[in-house]
Amino acid sequence: MLKYNLARIAGAATLMTLLVIASGGLVSATGSGGLCSGWPLCVETFAADATPQFWLALSHRLLVLLAMLLAAAAAILALVRPTLERTTRILLMLAPIFGLFQLGLDGLMASLGFAVAADLSHLLLALLMLGSQTLAATRLLQPAPHERLGARALRDARRLSGFAWWTAGAIGVLTLALSSRAALEPSASAAVLLPANAGGVLAMAGILATGTLWQTWRSRRGDRLLLSYAMLVLLLLVGLAPLLLLPHAAGAMVGLAASLWVATLAFAVLAQRRPLPSGTSTAATTRPTTERSPSLLSDYLSLTKPKVISLLLVTTAGAMLITEAGLPSLWLVFWTMVGGYLAAGGAGAINCAFDHDIDINMGRTSRRPVPSGRISQRNALLFGLLLSALSIVVLVAFTTPLAALCSTLGIVYYAWFYTRWLKRTTWQNIIVGGGAGAIPPLVGWTAVTGELSIAPLLLFAIVFYWTPPHFWALALIKEQDYTRAGVPMLPVVAGVAETRWQILVYSVLMVALSLLLTPLGTMGWLYFGAAVGFGAIFLYYAWAVWHKGDHASVWGLYKYSLLYLALIFVAMVVDRLVL
Repeated sequence: MLKYNLARIAGAATLMTLLVIASGGLVSATGSGGLCSGWPLCVETFAADATPQFWLALSHRLLVLLAMLLAAAAAILALVRPTLERTTRILLMLAPIFGLFQLGLDGLMASLGFAVAADLSHLLLALLMLGSQTLAATRLLQPAPHERLGARALRDARRLSGFAWWTAGAIGVLTLALSSRAALEPSASAAVLLPANAGGVLAMAGILATGTLWQTWRSRRGDRLLLSYAMLVLLLLVGLAPLLLLPHAAGAMVGLAASLWVATLAFAVLAQRRPLPSGTSTAATTRPTTERSPSLLSDYLSLTKPKVISLLLVTTAGAMLITEAGLPSLWLVFWTMVGGYLAAGGAGAINCAFDHDIDINMGRTSRRPVPSGRISQRNALLFGLLLSALSIVVLVAFTTPLAALCSTLGIVYYAWFYTRWLKRTTWQNIIVGGGAGAIPPLVGWTAVTGELSIAPLLLFAIVFYWTPPHFWALALIKEQDYTRAGVPMLPVVAGVAETRWQILVYSVLMVALSLLLTPLGTMGWLYFGAAVGFGAIFLYYAWAVWHKGDHASVWGLYKYSLLYLALIFVAMVVDRLVL
């Protein structure tokens, strides 16, 4: 009986908090918050000239108090029930804490004469309260499954839940953006990190919701509730799109977006806790790990070479954070990262399509999707072209035309100039082709400033000269693979000794270039000290490769080179933030 009452109260508290958010959006859109001068209620309650806006503000205050009472009741019941799951109890206890912070913020704004009820911090606390209540109520209504999932079923459930969590995150940002858009006093709003146009985040939420639906169909199509749930979330997101064209609808859309957020959070919990439909593989029927093939989604993701892209995005973000224009908005950083991933991923997929004949003869690449036959060369090429086109659209729409131009040049440079010609014809493929991997800092810099200068060109040069030591170390380790595939890498053409010497030469040039940022005034002495230290370690490894040339020294240089590039850009950011 206690469990039943707790579930009902938690559900009622969730609904009440949702009404609070919906009414708050209307209060913000109508400017009604300033009509109540008292706290927690309004001293004007019995005034004869009370307006509809005043009653809207008063109703919002009453809903807040009712939501707090229900949240407190649910938290008390959770405390006195010893058998309740620990996570559920914590979630129920967090809800009134978020609510108290929200009430305190309301009181502070009222005392200061600033009653924009949908301020970012205010709504953020309400969404956290609503989220904790939604998760707790869903967990109460859907017990954890008793059967033990097999490895494959567990992986599918986690992937499905992961899609739902990301979709919920995007919808949460959408709710905040709509609230900022609805406010009559945007300058007073704290939503400076949110997009002025919510179309972009709505599109991102739609993409993630589509992924959620696809994963649901792929792994849980026998669960009609989950499948219907995923379809409903996507359809509601699509239905929100036309409302963005109505400038006065943002206040009402806050409540709709919050409702979608609740639905997606509940879906994430249900995906983890609902029992598998009959016939779904469990621990007893899961195939051995050696017999499982990667999923189609994993194969297409691997075409983008995410491990390589992660380092490229570090250099992109680092360049964005050290420009003379100051720190960029988080929204600009986000869209630059999205565009950068699409560009690098598209170029990587095109590379995989063109290099299938090489990859099949190399041990480390023979299991890639194209040479193994899991994805056709044509489909990989079309996928790469699609990602490349999307990257241009994203960068043009949300950054600067020059950033989009630099990114496009990087795609053409890597996918065609390097892959189709340099890699197959000359041992200087890595030297000249290194320019493709050095373009991301230019994209990051121009996304913020819209122009080039000596500083980003120096960043380009650092990455350009970093590329040969990094890849030649790998070529020394995989020399037999490159020989078998007929790729004229330096160790194959000029021999191991010459490659070791060239690694040392280019390492010295790279470190020298990295130190120029301080004399030129781009970086301070904090960076200079870090560059000296990190560069000295790099030179030690390069000298060991030239002097010894054993597998341990070559492998050590290769691994440290990955870390070095990330550390040097982190040092730039720290120097700029501190000094």
